Amino acid sequence: MARQIYRWIIVAASLLLVNGCATPPNVVEIRSNPPGATVAIDGQKSPQVTPFSQQFDFMKKSDYNLLFSKEGHFEQELVLNNTTPNIDKGVISVDLNPSPLWEATRPSPATNNWVQIPVGATLDAKAAWQIMIDAAIKRSSNIKELNYESGYLQTKHTVKKFETKNGEFLLRCQLIATMVSAEPLIYRIKDVAEWSANGVQWHPYNRIFIEHAEMITEIEDRLRSN
Repeated sequence: MARQIYRWIIVAASLLLVNGCATPPNVVEIRSNPPGATVAIDGQKSPQVTPFSQQFDFMKKSDYNLLFSKEGHFEQELVLNNTTPNIDKGVISVDLNPSPLWEATRPSPATNNWVQIPVGATLDAKAAWQIMIDAAIKRSSNIKELNYESGYLQTKHTVKKFETKNGEFLLRCQLIATMVSAEPLIYRIKDVAEWSANGVQWHPYNRIFIEHAEMITEIEDRLRSN
């Protein structure tokens, strides 16, 4: 009887030792550099931003997929398990790479969206048309299409290349302006912004080049204030 009890003690102690070594802390502090990133854990977005603490049960699930996102930075993925560095200390940290596309651009209401501009009463159609041409030539590529009769203006794409740790990216912006009413005189403008990783497939981007943002601001201010 004593021998059997001794065997059960040995088995129980072994199980405790194995579990104790294999199981990391359940509560993990998730950090990012810079802080303020959102984290999707297995596709579920956390309501908090980094840094925050999250409970993980590595006995039920061995791996968790974490996706870090922050404006102005490239997304970063991490597979979290009991071998992740510093997991034994109850903390993980991810460095986010800044996006040079973000740094070269600004938000604008006219980004991929039509903005309507009523022209001031002191401007006639010819003067308003010349204001748009002047602003476009000053800050963008050459004019691609110009039609005074229909009130249509389109610039060529302004294209810039960016080398990043995630590869090469292209960003292009193009101004489009058109007259929607001659009496009263109303124009609408839009700046089409797109990015590409191969120069073939283009995807909408939510910001435009700084010079394009300044061009749109100048057009709006000069047309409305006169």
